[in-house]
Amino acid sequence: MGSSAKLNNQPANTSLSVLVADDDIPNRLVLQALLERQGYHVIQADDGIQAVEMFKRERPDLVLMDITMPHMDGYEATRRIKAMSEDTFVPVIFLTATSDREGLAKCVESGGDDFLTKPYNRVLLQARIDALMRIRDLYSTVQDQRNELANHQKRLDRERQLAKRLFSNIIETSSLDLPYVQSMLSPMSLFSGDILLAAPKPSGGLHVLLGDFTGHGLAAAIGALPVSSVFYGMTTKGYSIAEIVTEINRKLKKILPTDMFLAACIIDINPGSHTLSVWNGGIPSVIIYGEAEQEIIRVLPSRHLPLGIANEESFNRRVEILEMRQNDRIYMYSDGLTEATNPDGVMFGNQRLEGLFIRNRDSSELFNEIRREIIRYQAGGAQQDDMTMIELRYDQQQLEDTVFHDKTQAKLLESQASAWSFSMELSADLLTYFDPLPLLIQAVCDMQSFRGQRQQLYTVFSELFSNALDHGILNLDSTMKRNADGFAKYYMEREARLSNLREGSIKIFVAHEPNEEGGLLTIRVEDSGEGFDFRKKQLALENNVGHSGRGIQLLDTICEKVEFKGNGNIVEATYRWH
Repeated sequence: MGSSAKLNNQPANTSLSVLVADDDIPNRLVLQALLERQGYHVIQADDGIQAVEMFKRERPDLVLMDITMPHMDGYEATRRIKAMSEDTFVPVIFLTATSDREGLAKCVESGGDDFLTKPYNRVLLQARIDALMRIRDLYSTVQDQRNELANHQKRLDRERQLAKRLFSNIIETSSLDLPYVQSMLSPMSLFSGDILLAAPKPSGGLHVLLGDFTGHGLAAAIGALPVSSVFYGMTTKGYSIAEIVTEINRKLKKILPTDMFLAACIIDINPGSHTLSVWNGGIPSVIIYGEAEQEIIRVLPSRHLPLGIANEESFNRRVEILEMRQNDRIYMYSDGLTEATNPDGVMFGNQRLEGLFIRNRDSSELFNEIRREIIRYQAGGAQQDDMTMIELRYDQQQLEDTVFHDKTQAKLLESQASAWSFSMELSADLLTYFDPLPLLIQAVCDMQSFRGQRQQLYTVFSELFSNALDHGILNLDSTMKRNADGFAKYYMEREARLSNLREGSIKIFVAHEPNEEGGLLTIRVEDSGEGFDFRKKQLALENNVGHSGRGIQLLDTICEKVEFKGNGNIVEATYRWH
């Protein structure tokens, strides 16, 4: 309200109430008259105790408090009124006949907001009240905004916690609880830009993906949803890691903004062939720690661009393949580990990390030593980036027991066995890039449930197709894999011959005949190669601990019958199921 209204004695504050506490009746009446002329509703108290009681009952907007009163002085009464006000700002103006500094300081200490000396000046009184009421309105506005922000923060926290639970449920972590796996995920904030995924394969063994999105928090974590969907979906269908990273790259390239990508490393641990396959795009080097040597025996650096950058035509899906030995250990980690800083801002660095591998003499404690040293180095300082690390110990038996079991075929389990057949022929240009195994297994299992026998079926199809491609079409000699150097040479030669393949074909025929116990599945694979001497005596499977010559014996242990025809370029396997 403007000052002209006050000078014309127009009521301006009819909605505001004022408590006047003073044991001097004339003083109270003077103040009452001045205040009522300005439109205030006046409440009176003649001592401190009554002032506190009146405030508790009436909750006035402003208090005029005399200092010297019987039973309870103004200082104590003000302290109690301020305590009852809690988060509401109720101005208190002390009424005093003195202006000494000590008295005024005590007014402030007890909670007073201003003071007014006697005798009272009407204009000065109104000015003091107006100033304090403006402060009160401002305080009320700030309080409302603070409460709104607090409520908003609570809603945001609830939504983030809900989102975190949803992410945790979508991004499965059960495969990280395997006895040969140790992992550490330390996000910088509630949501991590790092992702760590692991999934068993239908044929046994494990796929693992460690990724690091650009940025932190929710924006980075959202990218984990399409990545996990592709990773889990394609792994359970039997796709290779080369095909998985190709599909992840295609999807991320389509949906991510141009300034966002995923540095990632994906590995395939295959106990059947004692191999580790690695595709590394932008993640620190994968470390292989030898159990026998008690030292680092191989380092696999990044050789590709991160996912979501290259288009489909220029994307490189080439993987590195190396031999694994019992109890050797695989280490993967994000750059947040080596970029962790101490309180002085100095990074942990690759040299310190490598030093831990060099000094270690107990490989079973190596993972825990690295984790403890990182925590000690940070010394309670603020974490600058998400940190993720995983150790995988190569244990052939445990990996062979790590198998994906399809639990989605409840209706097929109840259905009767049926007769069916299908065939396909793959030309040379298709063989250079297409893996038919996931399609074959999915088709067979969709037409007839085999009651948890997917692993054995995958092994049969895989051995038959690999034999036809590697030896029939590409004419590779598996005895090359007798040592580590030959092992690497074999797969390099395989890749070179496959990329230059211009002729040749593989025909696949699958037929199923039901019987009372279940049925017979016949699988015939024919390649256009020269064949081989299949009548040559093979080393027994239990005596063959190498990497070659195991396929035929393995098929004999799974199938009821395995027959080679023609020049050895036709193989027919009969699989009986119950």
